[in-house]
Amino acid sequence: MRGRKEATLQVETILLGELETNCYVVTADGVTAVIDPAEASDALFALIKNRRIDLVLNTHGHFDHVGGDWVLQENGASVRIHRADLPFLDHAFPQHPAVDGYLEEGDEILPGLRVLHVPGHSPGSVAFLGKGVLFTGDLLFAESIGRTDLRGGSPEAIQASLRRIVALPGDYRVYPGHGPRTTLERERTTNGYLLELRDE
Repeated sequence: MRGRKEATLQVETILLGELETNCYVVTADGVTAVIDPAEASDALFALIKNRRIDLVLNTHGHFDHVGGDWVLQENGASVRIHRADLPFLDHAFPQHPAVDGYLEEGDEILPGLRVLHVPGHSPGSVAFLGKGVLFTGDLLFAESIGRTDLRGGSPEAIQASLRRIVALPGDYRVYPGHGPRTTLERERTTNGYLLELRDE
């Protein structure tokens, strides 16, 4: 039996908002998602142009990652977030429209891209894993990791999530929530926070 052909992901990046959040426009097999639209800005619309946006995927619910959700929803996109981070949306945007669905461990949210639940930065933090690509939100950055001193953060949970990421087989291009793109192998060998986990 012939196996299903792997979807090819196309990734475009733009910095949005006062905290310079990395927003990603990802397309696979004709389905287009925006990951972490920090704000509804002219820059975002210039990148999207006339494309149909099918999904808005939030790696977590902090204000600097979700500010553009609703305008994209008004234009037909389905907004998704992990249920555990819904309180952050409620706090930052008390009158926000209802989300359209929840992200769960193992969901294939785009062809070839699935959800990993990686709590620690927040209870409902998720990453998106595809062939050779990993969108980490605020879990893992180039040479750093996410904060755990905010409401809902947990040092123990983020360490468990990082161990899970480090144990993934092979290498991945890492698209973080802030800062430059990196690779998982580079972070395995140079990121002091990950080296500490290995030495425990």
